[in-house]
Amino acid sequence: MVKCCSAIGCASRCLPNSKLKGLTFHVFPTDENIKKKWVLAMKRLDVNAAGIWEPKKGDVLCSRHFKKTDFDRSTPNIKLKPGVIPSIFESPYQFQEKRRKLHCRKNFTLKALPVTKQNHQLVGASCIEEFQSQFIFEHSYSVMDSPKKLKHKLDHVISELEDTKESLQNVLDREKHFQKSLRKTIRELKEECLISEDTARRLDVFCWECCQESTE
Repeated sequence: MVKCCSAIGCASRCLPNSKLKGLTFHVFPTDENIKKKWVLAMKRLDVNAAGIWEPKKGDVLCSRHFKKTDFDRSTPNIKLKPGVIPSIFESPYQFQEKRRKLHCRKNFTLKALPVTKQNHQLVGASCIEEFQSQFIFEHSYSVMDSPKKLKHKLDHVISELEDTKESLQNVLDREKHFQKSLRKTIRELKEECLISEDTARRLDVFCWECCQESTE
């Protein structure tokens, strides 16, 4: 599976030619304190968990989010220097807009992160309050569905669309039937002299206008 950068707004993917382009990918530190600083620097929210995003095994950040001085280039394999923190992140307009909507939610509260194996949280309650206004919504770049899942979703959407079209056609057919029945009733009332010619004409126009509005 192709690894994708976990940073908000970054579409970098780990491809065979990535290194040729000077792009490298780096897993999150095993040191909990350094990992916490990486997470806070990313300012990313997990909307599904209503809390701060927590990296999973295999999640990575690309080299675009680190300074040139953060890398150790003394060996053939470029590595990050110990203890460095990512500091280069973009905040596109669409994510700013989502953050504004987040602030408008009256009952939105951030949950504390799950407890790690060392029984320490990545971020405490005080940190959540301090950084709440700076966090940005999670994106979907790092959660890539397989082609099989995407095909299943597409088939489901197409099926719902067909059902909606069928329902709409049934409504239109019922409206046409109703219009014919109503006009037939008006015509019979006029023939039996129960309504005047002018009334019949007005009712016929009213019937047509009502049916037009319902179909629109």
